[in-house]
Amino acid sequence: MHEAIEHLVYLSGDSSDLALASLDQQIRSLVRASKMPSPYIELDYQTEPSFFSALSVYGHRHDMILVRPPGFETLAGLGIRSVSRAYLGGKIVDLGYLHHLRFLPEIRGGSFLLRGYKALRQVFNQHPVAATLTAILEDNRPARAALENHRAGGLMPVYRPASRFLSALIPLRGPGSRWPQRCRATPDNSGRVRKLTPDDLPQLLALFAAAGRCNDGSPAYVAADFANPGSGRLVGLDITSMIGIFSGSLLHAAMGVWNQQTYKQIVLSHLCMPLLAIRNAWQAGSALWGTCPIPAVGEKVDSVLLDPWVVRPGLERELMPELLAAALREAKLHGALFAAFGVAEKNTAINAVKSVFFLPYWSIIYQVFWPETSMYEFDTMQLKLANLGAL
Repeated sequence: MHEAIEHLVYLSGDSSDLALASLDQQIRSLVRASKMPSPYIELDYQTEPSFFSALSVYGHRHDMILVRPPGFETLAGLGIRSVSRAYLGGKIVDLGYLHHLRFLPEIRGGSFLLRGYKALRQVFNQHPVAATLTAILEDNRPARAALENHRAGGLMPVYRPASRFLSALIPLRGPGSRWPQRCRATPDNSGRVRKLTPDDLPQLLALFAAAGRCNDGSPAYVAADFANPGSGRLVGLDITSMIGIFSGSLLHAAMGVWNQQTYKQIVLSHLCMPLLAIRNAWQAGSALWGTCPIPAVGEKVDSVLLDPWVVRPGLERELMPELLAAALREAKLHGALFAAFGVAEKNTAINAVKSVFFLPYWSIIYQVFWPETSMYEFDTMQLKLANLGAL
């Protein structure tokens, strides 16, 4: 018989336990049943065919809080803290990320939220990390108000805002050959922009390390992360899927064109009436201007992530527009409808998005802690905070 609140530790790649198959299905069902409603566009974030296989992009260790109240045959609540290697204060540390907090509507008003956080507090104390972050959509004001008020007599953790984070959704189909660029781009005829090869891996790792020493929250990669695109932290990404900018033979910037759709999918589950009318009108004239970039309800959003990315410190403002343009050209060759690019608000690389047409989605990155657990001061370095592929 299951306890109402359970703690499960899962290590990425450990899928040999057949008992996880049932839990995997329950988690995927819970996530589908607890979508955040929206009056405009509602998206269903899926992890088919396996939730556990998709967890590796969040890190190597995953502390999972499972909520099964009496009378519920399947999972009714979930919270996960994943741990990955990243840079804080110029050093490589274990960085936590709190995600997939999901509760069925039937238990949201009860005591199980507080009991779940009590279990998480034990995780924070028993397996401490340098800091733990989480992301909440800026427009999700009810959740933000509840978490930022520090209610329930101190049982809830502190949610301290660290930065706003922009997810720029860039439509790859539009009028004119230069779309989605706002201005005509100068073609690169110097050979300084090209796809990376396995021979570039040492330079790429050195560039990530140099950037990590100057950007809090930057991921810390090792050669093994790029060794097998079929598994691991960068599953689905091959080094040859990355675009680089060189000065002579020296790598100065790189960006991945990362397709995660084999294990993480975005499905459009609701469109408001005005957007539905726009889509229907567009489709009626598709013979003239092509297929509407807005998918039909129930269809997958065909997208790639422009991630991970890295620029030599001090050159972000100069190189990021060119790097973004090159990655978008490559993404269009992949046939995707959208590309997503993520960056912290105060990172100078954010200026590059002004060069393209995009839909902005703002989140708040919070640091989560209790009085006795680790807390980091995000006030001395440029913030990168998180790569979009792991949000």
